[in-house]
Amino acid sequence: MLSWRELLSQPARPPVKSRPSLTLFFLLVGAFFLTFVPHVAQMPVWISLVIVLSLTIRSGMEIYRLPLPSTLFCGLMALFLLPAIYIQYSTVFGREAGTAFMAGLLAIKFFELRGPRDISVIIFSSFFVVMSTLLYSQAIELFIYCLIMMWVLTALLVRLQSGDRPEDSIIHMLQRSGFIFLQALPLTLFLFFFFPRFNGKLQMSLNEAVLGLNSTVQPGSISRLAKDDSTAMYVTFGPDNNSIPSTDTMYWRGLVLWDFSNGKVLGRRDGVWSEGERAQLPDSHPPEPLPDTKPVVQEITIYPHFQKWLFALDRPVKTAENEEEPVPVWSIMRSGEIIQLSTQLNGANTTLDHKVRYRVASATQMAPPQERPDDELRDAIQLPPVKLPPAKDGAATKPRPPVGLDIDPDIIALADDLYPPSGDPQIYADNIFSYFRKHFQYTTSPNSDPQDSDWMHTFLFKRKTGFCEHFSSTFAVLMRLKKVPARVVVGYLGAQYNPYDNTYIVYQSNAHAWDEIWIDKKGWVREDPTSVFSTNQAGRPPDAGTQHGDDSSDSADISIQIAHQRFTLLSGSILPSWARRAVIEMQLRRQQIEANWDDWVFSYDPDTQNRLAQALGLGRNPTFWLSLATLLGTATCLGLFRIWMHRRPPPAPVEVLYALFCRNMARRGIPRALWEGPLAYSERAAEAFPEKEDVIRNIGDIVTRTRYGTTPARSEEMKKLEQLLTVITASQAATAPEPRDPHEIS
Repeated sequence: MLSWRELLSQPARPPVKSRPSLTLFFLLVGAFFLTFVPHVAQMPVWISLVIVLSLTIRSGMEIYRLPLPSTLFCGLMALFLLPAIYIQYSTVFGREAGTAFMAGLLAIKFFELRGPRDISVIIFSSFFVVMSTLLYSQAIELFIYCLIMMWVLTALLVRLQSGDRPEDSIIHMLQRSGFIFLQALPLTLFLFFFFPRFNGKLQMSLNEAVLGLNSTVQPGSISRLAKDDSTAMYVTFGPDNNSIPSTDTMYWRGLVLWDFSNGKVLGRRDGVWSEGERAQLPDSHPPEPLPDTKPVVQEITIYPHFQKWLFALDRPVKTAENEEEPVPVWSIMRSGEIIQLSTQLNGANTTLDHKVRYRVASATQMAPPQERPDDELRDAIQLPPVKLPPAKDGAATKPRPPVGLDIDPDIIALADDLYPPSGDPQIYADNIFSYFRKHFQYTTSPNSDPQDSDWMHTFLFKRKTGFCEHFSSTFAVLMRLKKVPARVVVGYLGAQYNPYDNTYIVYQSNAHAWDEIWIDKKGWVREDPTSVFSTNQAGRPPDAGTQHGDDSSDSADISIQIAHQRFTLLSGSILPSWARRAVIEMQLRRQQIEANWDDWVFSYDPDTQNRLAQALGLGRNPTFWLSLATLLGTATCLGLFRIWMHRRPPPAPVEVLYALFCRNMARRGIPRALWEGPLAYSERAAEAFPEKEDVIRNIGDIVTRTRYGTTPARSEEMKKLEQLLTVITASQAATAPEPRDPHEIS
């Protein structure tokens, strides 16, 4: 067994004086903590605690200059870290596992920090850690934070290269690193615009969990997003769109759920709506807008949610288009007028794992429906049957046919009571709505257990409070009990209009579920059970206005809405109205900047670059010329930088006069040797010219004080030096001998 003495540093280790100064050490620790801060929310608590504890111990060792552990000890710690990361993430690859492993290795690296090389390794690795935060989000605030941290890390690198001197303050180092950033800015901008861009994206799996909506609806699946203020997508409409719906009627269709399970089905919870096999079939009867009506064209920028579906204003009439993806079919339309990513992107595992922008058209006024296939309507009335155990016939067992429906008898009785004698499905839906309005309340915190197999009975006859998933699920079951085709639709409801950049922002808190029922000669008709509740009771703020150009909308309503969605804690009466308006103004401006950031930076794709190249006269296929321009531009910038770095500063006036003195002495046969300084040379020259001994010695003294003294040369000394050189020059001109040939034999 290895003892602790064997793990500690041996006498052959570098002496303590090779370790960095305390100032540099704690600046390095602080910079590492700041680079690690954005990752805290994504990492397990134990990793953060271990890193903080280890660096606290290491700081104590540095304060008291205790001996550091050996390389063997650090290697063992790294070996222990690797399986711990694997146990936590089930892998050592990917975004989360890789970042956590790198942060842990950096914390271990501090224990063998003995010289400049170790400090350089930590600084350059911290560059990687801070930039890896952009794998989680590309928000402009996070980008600015990364730039600041790169600025700070560069300042530490400058201090290290300067010799870690006590007089090098952090402010001075920040100034020098900022100057380095300014030097790199022209080349950075040049490469951003002209480095050849190629279609497609990096094929890197981020092992990301589902964000936002998922493929099932059950208690809690949507209400968990009620207070999520993160952005799901933002939308712009074309200037020729005259039929933009009001924000409170913007239903963003995402997926349609066909199957309802209320029995003990393996691998599925009770009371869950899911897509089913019908959702995987192509839509054989896509909707068509009314003649002489123009579809509403939307340009949607959607954030990654790691699912396959796309969103569109209800209802889309054709698939979405994305010019940035190099595939013939980027999206497909499935049964239920839902749009999904095509399997041509990444096979069956295609998910939206990066921010994309696409264009889609929807119709708000639909043409009379066509006849639907019988199997589609049959799937829309299916309910889980009661499954009896197999019958035993001797040693063999035979399956028994289902008997009845696996639905609570009280729910069946409620459907019987609400069903009208005429059998009109619209009247039946209105009766259910009236029942909800009279006996139920809408809440964003239903506090229902998704594991409860009788949650629908509890909701209908006990709690009588719920979120949209409760009402839409129950409504669809009640409709199917009377053979009315019904399905659950999941997406978003509403948007926040930003007048500064003419965009509509959809948040995760806008997540919503509603229903559609089939009515003859009308087709699939939207039915939203939560619409029966008043705005205040539902807990949702009033809408901002009907149209983005409507100046009559109350600004107070806008304030309440944004405060609810983005500043929930400020939506009450804590702040005065002027403060809430200031917060809202700041949020709208921030959204405008973020949208412009996406347009100018993230949307600079190959097509945009090609248009820029064509405008510069590089032809229709400018890849070769862009590559050539990149190489030439990079070489030019590097050449200019090298010339600038090796430039010689202009000589000081004293050095100019001293050089003149040296040339005069060389003409008199006393050249200066390379090793001679001003004092030694003036001493030798004074011996050769004793009549000017004092003058020559004064010249050497002045040059020496100016060159090596602590104070700069004064104007009086400069004038005196010029006078002395004038005397020497005049004397030399009067007594200058003929130059001798060094090869002449005397």
